[in-house]
Amino acid sequence: MILGKFKNSPEKTIPVAMALIVVGLSILAIGIAWPHFSPSVPHLGTDWNDFARGFLFGLAIAMEVSGVVIAATAAASASKKRNHL
Repeated sequence: MILGKFKNSPEKTIPVAMALIVVGLSILAIGIAWPHFSPSVPHLGTDWNDFARGFLFGLAIAMEVSGVVIAATAAASASKKRNHL
């Protein structure tokens, strides 16, 4: 796993989690704005536009949730390290 090497260092994991949240929010903004620029995409029917918008929303939510989970895990690990000192 890519994040396996960050498991023991929460100081390095938190920026990765914040990057996932920021990218998720950016994709969410694209999903919200999709109806305004989707007519410029040629030959996409309403079903494909709805699919693309739903896919963007789902991807954004998945990235944000994974970022929050990773950040919470890193914060708990950092708290545990601090309490053991």
